[in-house]
Amino acid sequence: MPGSSGPGRQLSPETRLILVAAGDDLLLEDAFRDATERAVGGMPEAAVETLSDDVTPEDVALELNSPSLFNPERVLLVPDISQWVVASTSPGGPKIPSRKDAKGVDALVQPLLSALEDGMPDGVALVMGVWCGAKPTGSLVTAVEDAGHLDWIATPEPPKPWEDCAVSDAQKTVLRRLRVRAAPDARFAPAAEALLFERLGFAPRRLVQETVKLSVAAGPDALIDEALVRRLVLPLEGSLEKLQDAILGRDIRTAVTFLDEGRRGLPIRDWSGGHIDDGALGIRVFNLAIDTFTRMLYLRGAARAIGAEDELNPQKNSARSWYSQTFKPRLGPKLKSHIEADPGAPFRSGPKGKTKTKAPTPWAMQRLFRGASLYSDEDLIRSLIEAGQIERRLRRPGNSLEAVPGWLLLTLGNS
Repeated sequence: MPGSSGPGRQLSPETRLILVAAGDDLLLEDAFRDATERAVGGMPEAAVETLSDDVTPEDVALELNSPSLFNPERVLLVPDISQWVVASTSPGGPKIPSRKDAKGVDALVQPLLSALEDGMPDGVALVMGVWCGAKPTGSLVTAVEDAGHLDWIATPEPPKPWEDCAVSDAQKTVLRRLRVRAAPDARFAPAAEALLFERLGFAPRRLVQETVKLSVAAGPDALIDEALVRRLVLPLEGSLEKLQDAILGRDIRTAVTFLDEGRRGLPIRDWSGGHIDDGALGIRVFNLAIDTFTRMLYLRGAARAIGAEDELNPQKNSARSWYSQTFKPRLGPKLKSHIEADPGAPFRSGPKGKTKTKAPTPWAMQRLFRGASLYSDEDLIRSLIEAGQIERRLRRPGNSLEAVPGWLLLTLGNS
């Protein structure tokens, strides 16, 4: 009878078999909590059981088919099935199998797939979660979509490179919702909220933590102003991406800030989101600058070779329509052909010892091309000539970053 309690009643597949996937760990926690509440709502007398961290698909299959003597209804929770699906890894998240691992993943989850072939057993619901960088795939995901429900919570689109802001409007919408939920009575001045977003970027978990801290510091009914945010919220951690943006934009102020943060020992993140050891920071910064300068110099020569030197004009290529109307349909394909026909081009891809020339993606290439238009051949050549002496200084013990600033800032400032 619909709505009655007890084993065997008809429940919606969307409440009995749920996979929650999200591109951010806090968004995953929220969505997983909501999914659990949905499952419990369909089985209000059920016992909620979180399975152990090392649970396997075979273990879950056994749980599904092993009724409890004490709890006729159960909601089973598996918060992390990162090894059971195929997806990209989210920065800071667990390592997720990629497409090349799909066969192994399918073999791993086969016992659970067999248990789900005839639908969910009576008296049990299963809620699973995964933190990943893209909507997951794989045979388990397919089974969930067929017999239950997949909740995919993508992170909102970041700002476009030409937008001068730390977070996009879509990201602000998510962050505001989290801010209000974390401290419903907190009142933010518009300038204070703008500074908070600028300092944190799209970092939901840290935003919630900082919102609570600011609310407590301000006190009941007080307005949180810009001065309080500036005093209590530290700026966003530095990253190699931030430095690359500064080099491509010939933005000496941002580069100075980055290098100063590094000298003061503030955390600097690499491309995967991990922290760079202090002793390795100098050579990482140096290698990034050298690679970027080398590629920009190459693209300047390539532009001349294909008759597109006039596009190396910042006033021309800074137009918002330039990428869609000029670079992507015409200039990008010509540069790609030129690069991949040149075995000496400074663009390589593939495993160590078996690399081959491969052009960057159109979007990455246009960023390098626009950056190249802000420098002259002389700027870049002079910097690369001086790089050998800088590298020798970097090899000295205890001189990780101090050799870099003068050389790098001189190149960025010689305009």
